[in-house]
Amino acid sequence: MKPFPGWENIDVTDVTPEEIERSWNAVQKKTRPAKRNWRWMAAAAVIAVAISLPLALRRDAPVTEDVSICQVSATRGERKDVILPDGTRAVLNAESVLIYPERFGDRRSVFLSGEASFDVTSDTEHPFYVRTADVTVRVHGTRFDVNAYFNEPSVKTTLVRGAVTVWPEKAPERAVSLQPNQYFEWDRETGAITTASVDASEAIAWENGSLCWRSASLGSVIRTLERRFAVSIHLASGKYDGALITANFTHGESLDELLEALCMIVPGLHYTRENQVIYLK
Repeated sequence: MKPFPGWENIDVTDVTPEEIERSWNAVQKKTRPAKRNWRWMAAAAVIAVAISLPLALRRDAPVTEDVSICQVSATRGERKDVILPDGTRAVLNAESVLIYPERFGDRRSVFLSGEASFDVTSDTEHPFYVRTADVTVRVHGTRFDVNAYFNEPSVKTTLVRGAVTVWPEKAPERAVSLQPNQYFEWDRETGAITTASVDASEAIAWENGSLCWRSASLGSVIRTLERRFAVSIHLASGKYDGALITANFTHGESLDELLEALCMIVPGLHYTRENQVIYLK
């Protein structure tokens, strides 16, 4: 298997060949069984984070020490708790990766692919940054959620408490400050930014196994179920492309219960299941 295009051009001045090889092998191992094209998009996203971003992490770390880079991932069907070097708690949703230095310096920076909620330890002298491929979130001490899955059309940050400033990675002049129960959403295709009020508790409901959707597309709901239950769901018809789902599931419903409810919400929709493969038509 050939390396990701551009691999040989990455500036690795501060990263040893052994670290590069380990990161690349880890990415290959995670993505080799995949069959869909979007899985290779995931590989590209993880490579970009796992290889190029550690350079910035190292620059933010103490300059007098050789600081290792840590990577934690949650696979499909999994959620994972992470305690960062400053005591900040992060919870990774399924199919997510978090990268951070083993010790923070003046600037506390982490990199996320996927979704995670953060409860940041307050430190007014050392801001905390969450960077994704598309947006950056700057905080001091606060609780918030970042949803930055590569195969979703937008990136969303929802503030539970405290205050955050969010901006597109390539347009810091478009920074927006949020108050509790507000969200920031950046459309990957159009570059449009949306902010609005929301019940922030719904954005982090996934931590305890709940699922909350507000005018979510059927495609987004399907991708969420795939990540949550480690299944493959195939939609056989395009006639439901305009369907929007609003629903709360807070009682630990099984996949079949959720699929049955989905078919009730969307008139005409039916499903069949063959073990871990579901067909909607």
